Amino acid sequence: MDLEPARDVLQADGVDIELVRMDGETVHLRLKIVDAACAECVLPRHMLEPVVLDLLRSGRPTLEAVCIVDPREASAEESRIET
Repeated sequence: MDLEPARDVLQADGVDIELVRMDGETVHLRLKIVDAACAECVLPRHMLEPVVLDLLRSGRPTLEAVCIVDPREASAEESRIET
């Protein structure tokens, strides 16, 4: 799976993505925050997934879905559990 179309766009905002796995025509990605100062500049996961899907479909038109693990959500969830 060629992630470059999406990586090019995301890297401009200080983030990157890595492939976790392919599950049929669903790609699972992990969002990597490269520049912590710009972590809030990046769209939230629910808005980012359709954008990345459109970008990746240029190279794989049969792609049906993108699921992104967003570390910002994990941190928020961990904070709620700790309190």
